[in-house]
Amino acid sequence: MPAQVEMPSTVFRLIYDGEAVRDGEMDVAQLAPALLAVGQMMQAAGRLALGDKASVQVKVKTVKEGSFDIWLGVGVQFWEVVRDILTGPDVSAARNIIELLFGGTGLVAFILWIKGRVPTKIDRSKSGFVTVYIDGIAIEVPELVFRLATDPNVRTALERTIADPLSNEGIDEVEFRPAGEEPTKVTKAERNFFIAPPVSVDGTFATNHTKVFSIVSLSFKHGNKWKLSDGHGAPKSVTMLDEDFLARVDSSEVRFAKGDVLICEVREIARQTSKGLKAEYEITRVIEHRPAGDGQSFFVF
Repeated sequence: MPAQVEMPSTVFRLIYDGEAVRDGEMDVAQLAPALLAVGQMMQAAGRLALGDKASVQVKVKTVKEGSFDIWLGVGVQFWEVVRDILTGPDVSAARNIIELLFGGTGLVAFILWIKGRVPTKIDRSKSGFVTVYIDGIAIEVPELVFRLATDPNVRTALERTIADPLSNEGIDEVEFRPAGEEPTKVTKAERNFFIAPPVSVDGTFATNHTKVFSIVSLSFKHGNKWKLSDGHGAPKSVTMLDEDFLARVDSSEVRFAKGDVLICEVREIARQTSKGLKAEYEITRVIEHRPAGDGQSFFVF
């Protein structure tokens, strides 16, 4: 079996700024989903840029007071037999992914240029670039940046990293600082540009993302919904589709108590009805189950 090779890692800074975080503290209910989304976004971007044989890891390095300033370390592991144009003996794959997402011609900058508008024309070249035309103006971006901008998993994770925190009072700006590069900033006024475009099929809109739920009540009958809270509004009725997790529950490998936490991959489905949109939630995979009060951090990807 081929060995795994650890490529050079790099760091970038994720900064939330505003009156609510000036003392260097941030509500864990806001921070945990955002950091989980960063990990999800990096993994999705890594799959698009480097293929399925690469594994991207994101780790919190340090937290600095002032604004809420987080240093994140990003590393990539490859199977030894893998070669990719983004990697070479002196090139960091992790740095390239960060540049594709947060650099001056990366995904965040591209979305800020689009501003929620619909392109009128798209041209692909053989040189690995895409030209996007909007309102008579054209911009050329790398093919991979365009693919990231149209990937549902990347866009949903980016929404959780940027749009969701900026919806909270007292958080006015999100800033990304790749090492040695100029920062890319998103303000509260630009928040809506980062809401993921829904995937629509016959009036049904579906998005996939990572959510943190606390347990309110459970049902172990087939087809019955679990009542879970995500900290926003009333508890939600959620369908559990993770068969492996359900099998562990049936065999008593997993035991629950009120207030336990589930970190899950979730499909959110909105359907158009005569009374407007109706949202449903499905857990496709339970990433982790944590007993109430275990005192652990959520910052693991």
